[in-house]
Formats: sequence, C-alpha cells, structure tokens
Amino acid sequence: MPKLTESAVERRKGRIEEAAKQLFIRQGFHATSMRKIASKAGTSLGNLYNYYPTKEAILGSIIAKYQQVIDEKLRSIFDEVQDPLSRDDLTRFAQLIKQMVNDHHDFWLLMYIDVLEFENRHFRKMFENIAQKLRRRFANSFDDLKRKNVLHDGVDPAIGFTAAYMQFFNYFIVEKLFGGNMHFGISDEQVIERLTDIYSRGLLRGSHPVKRSVTKRRTTSTPQRSRKRTSR
Repeated sequence: MPKLTESAVERRKGRIEEAAKQLFIRQGFHATSMRKIASKAGTSLGNLYNYYPTKEAILGSIIAKYQQVIDEKLRSIFDEVQDPLSRDDLTRFAQLIKQMVNDHHDFWLLMYIDVLEFENRHFRKMFENIAQKLRRRFANSFDDLKRKNVLHDGVDPAIGFTAAYMQFFNYFIVEKLFGGNMHFGISDEQVIERLTDIYSRGLLRGSHPVKRSVTKRRTTSTPQRSRKRTSR
C-alpha cells in the first residue's frame, strides 16, 4: 500500500477533527466516543487510532489550531490600537472584538465545553495575566498617559484597558452564544458607544461627570404638627 503524502494525511486528520468538533459541540466531549467520531468522519476505528491515540488528543489538536488563529487575530487587532484609552481607538477595538467573536463561533463553544468538562484545562492560558500582557504590549502608550498626568489618581491604565477588553468580549459572547438579544436593552452600536464613553472619559482627567439632580424630601414643619395636636 503506497504511503500517503503529508497533504493527504492532513486532509484525513482535518475530516476527523471536523467530525469530532461537531460531535463535541452537539453532545459534549464525554458523551462522544471514538467509534462515533470514526463513523462520522467516514473512516475505520483502527485508522482513527493511527492518527490520534486518545479522544483528548483530537480535542487538543482542534483547540491548538483554533488558538493559533485567535492569537493571530488578536495580534492584528492590537496592532490597530495606538491610543488604548482614546474614544476612537476604543470604538474601533470594540468593533473588531465583535467581529472576532462572530467569526469564530465554534471556538467559543469549545471553550465552554472545556470549562464544563475539563475545568478550563485547555483554554486557561488564554486568560492568564491578561493585564500584564497588555501592560507590556502598550507600555509606551501607558507611560505617555502617566507623563501627561491625564489619568485620575490611582488609575492603572493597563487595568482600565483590560477591563474594557473583557467587557466587550463578554458582551459579545453573551449576545452570540447565549442569545442575549440586546441584553443591555440597546443595540450593539449603542453599547459600544456607551461603554467607550465610560472607559475613555471615566478613566481620564478632564472628564465631565453627569450632574445628578438632588430631589429634596418633603418634610412637615414642626409648627404644622403642633397645630394638629392642639386642634384635637
């Protein structure tokens, strides 16, 4: 039997991983057997084991490939951000996060499968030390904000930008995966506008806080109470 070329092997593995991914998403990892994967991929169980020694090896390969795509996407997104706390860059950043979440629906579903069935063993590194990574990535921009003394006292720009990043990410995950259906009660564009306003103006000096109107309580004067008592 002639040896398969590397490209032919990758095509077969691609079919297996696509079949496994669909089964994992539809019925969960532990409810999916190697036999079911082989059947859906149109290959024999023995041939499946030639490529993957375990079911988790298939999942690990799927996630690793997706992770490369997501990492590259995030790098390109961050490359478009010059001033992380500016209104224009935050708006653009939020729009790109929305697009990334929408374009990689299966990846986020696998992430939740990993959380439920593996205690986030495979995706944990994606969320480790995010603030520190962003602090290094935007060190020059953050240092420039500090030199200009435009930050409110005690504000860490890396923490502020991390909070904005996670807020946008979580918002669109809820909308895309959990059918949030405008869970803020406003459109995506309005959410981006309102959150951008919070993070850009709320973190920097010179913002213009909304003046809150004070409603005076109506009180009954002492003389009136006295008159009522004396009239009885």
